[in-house]
Amino acid sequence: MSNKYALLILLFVTFSAFSQSKKERIQRLTKSNDSLRVEATSKEHEIALLKKELKQCAIQHQEDMHLLNGKITELERELHESRMADTAPTEEKKTKTKSKTKSKSKTKTNSKEQNAMQIELAKALKLLDSIKNSPDYFKTGKQMLLKQANKPEIQLVDIQGGTFMMGCDSKDGNCETDEQVHRVTVSDFRMSKYEITFDLYDAYCDSIGLEKPDDNGWGRGNRPVINITWREANNFAQWMGGRLPTESEWEYAARAGGKGAFGKMNCLTKSQANFDGSSEVMRCGEELSLKRTQPVGSYPPNAYGLHDMYGNVFEWCSDWYGIYPQGTSINPIGPTEGGYKVNRGGSWANSATACRAAARETGELEFEGDRIGFRLVFPRD
Repeated sequence: MSNKYALLILLFVTFSAFSQSKKERIQRLTKSNDSLRVEATSKEHEIALLKKELKQCAIQHQEDMHLLNGKITELERELHESRMADTAPTEEKKTKTKSKTKSKSKTKTNSKEQNAMQIELAKALKLLDSIKNSPDYFKTGKQMLLKQANKPEIQLVDIQGGTFMMGCDSKDGNCETDEQVHRVTVSDFRMSKYEITFDLYDAYCDSIGLEKPDDNGWGRGNRPVINITWREANNFAQWMGGRLPTESEWEYAARAGGKGAFGKMNCLTKSQANFDGSSEVMRCGEELSLKRTQPVGSYPPNAYGLHDMYGNVFEWCSDWYGIYPQGTSINPIGPTEGGYKVNRGGSWANSATACRAAARETGELEFEGDRIGFRLVFPRD
């Protein structure tokens, strides 16, 4: 009898040990599978990040090449003009000796300028070639991704590029001398649906420890940020991974396929934009002047879905101010240097004339005021 109980106890202990062992093995396997799943998810996330990183680098790669191509084109044009000036016939002088002396001096000066331009051109071409071929270029992608972390979301509108006549058509009236009509082609891009708001800019200031701009007591939140210099706007754009629009992109977006002074219209009403309606010039309907900014999106969007392209606040562009090029331009970026940056669109304090699609205004890099803000552009996927 005791042997039978001893055998039963032995079987029970053995079964218990087996059951416990099986349970532990199941737990180990489950834990192992969980680890594998976590590891697989981690790998998938890492792959997704790497793909995004590569894409961001490719975008930066294209933008760098675009800027360099613009500089190269400008240098080649200046070099060509300098050489043409050398071959142009000189005016005859009464005193031949003086004429020869001046001619030699001029030739030496031109030769030095041309040599300097050729050296600068060679450097630009070499830099462009190094960007195209450098395998190390894409290593910056990780840093770019880190900079993108915890950024506020900006609502964007996809804009399909095309060719349009940029500038002021004389039949529309109120044209300025620096608004000559010329043909421009722009590529696809994405533009912020609204002007950058205090909410967005304040988040940027909080993130990097900057002092916030004054709102003039009008309120922050969803109103367009004001009292912003070009440098500050450009720094925010870079922090967000975007850029300020070129003049041509801005005007193309503002026109939204229309050919009038205000896209498809040749005058503004108080229900279309926030501007100083005390002047009757290019104003439709009743007078109204609100004397301050209004929250973004208070007025209907244009045909591209963009709000406040006319009035509310001027918007900084990336270009230095300069005379428009002749002929057809493709993605022009303006002069390579200058004293003033361009801003567009007019403001709450300006008459409708200053809000025209073709109207150009300028400001120094450190200029700021309660009439000026900005919006951003991003590459289109």
